[in-house]
Amino acid sequence: MDRQSDEALLRHAVKIALPRRSRGYQPRWVAVMDTFAVGSTVAHELCVRFDLNPDEMVRQ
Repeated sequence: MDRQSDEALLRHAVKIALPRRSRGYQPRWVAVMDTFAVGSTVAHELCVRFDLNPDEMVRQ
């Protein structure tokens, strides 16, 4: 079995994170914040770390 690195798994989880609130679009950092139960600063930093735009609008 081919195992992914922890970093690859985290990158994937950050990339596919969706906001809990289903009313329209939310910034990606909000989706990351909801998914990982972290604050806005950590969520923003996770997006930046994995080369994702924290302000990109995403929705469920």
